[in-house]
Amino acid sequence: MQILICVRGSRRNLRIREDTAKYLLNHDVNSAHYDPKTRSMREDPLPDMDPNEKFYAVSAPNPKLNIHAWEAFEKGHDVHMQSAPSQAELLYKNYKINKEKLKVQTKDDVMEKYGNAASDETLPRELLLGQSEKEVEYDRAGRIVKGQEMSLLRNKYEEDVYINNHTTVWGSWWKDHQWGYQCCKQTIRNSYCTGAAGVEAAEASADLMKANIARKEAAEDTHVPVEEQRIPTWGTEVPEDLILDQRRLTETQKKVTPEEMEAYRMKQIHQDDPVKDFIH
Repeated sequence: MQILICVRGSRRNLRIREDTAKYLLNHDVNSAHYDPKTRSMREDPLPDMDPNEKFYAVSAPNPKLNIHAWEAFEKGHDVHMQSAPSQAELLYKNYKINKEKLKVQTKDDVMEKYGNAASDETLPRELLLGQSEKEVEYDRAGRIVKGQEMSLLRNKYEEDVYINNHTTVWGSWWKDHQWGYQCCKQTIRNSYCTGAAGVEAAEASADLMKANIARKEAAEDTHVPVEEQRIPTWGTEVPEDLILDQRRLTETQKKVTPEEMEAYRMKQIHQDDPVKDFIH
């Protein structure tokens, strides 16, 4: 809570920020004159008011509010008591409300979990006395021998559930480092079961693939390399057994001029030319 301290007397021309300016107390144009140059009002703006009611209300600082503002600023909140007092006070009020809600919620959670001994609710007889008529036998090691059936450990996954027409579960078959279904020998999970027909089709497909691979390997082993036939061109050695058709040679010589023949020879790539790889 903020404590109001009444100050009945004050020096002239001194005012704190929280106080209302004297020239705003009376809006009558015929009231006391205010000199804006010197910021002074030499007359009383409210001469008819009770002197006992003329005081300045100054609020004393709340130490808890200051401590809360300091701690909030250290934790990263942009709050300052002197620069933004309204923001700091609002933050402190919200903090007290949230703290009270958290306290009530924690109390309710504890009472819901452990119960309330101060309530008028009657506890069950079995829980109150901590005993029952059921007889249980134990051995020397503390294990139950008779009187209570051992509960089976349950898995979090569904067991013995067959989907998509399968008669076995996933993981009942293993081949080539892959899990699958034993009923259809498929390694794709959530696939539809094809039964014995699917197994036969898969085996036939595998046999056909193996036969094709073997045939391809045999063809590669019996491959006879074809001798490369080199066609004699300009600049290469002409084989001795080369036979030319004289009729075609004569006709070609008649049609081709010496200039065209020279241009053709210049365009041909010579095998012994060191710059033949750079000619395009």
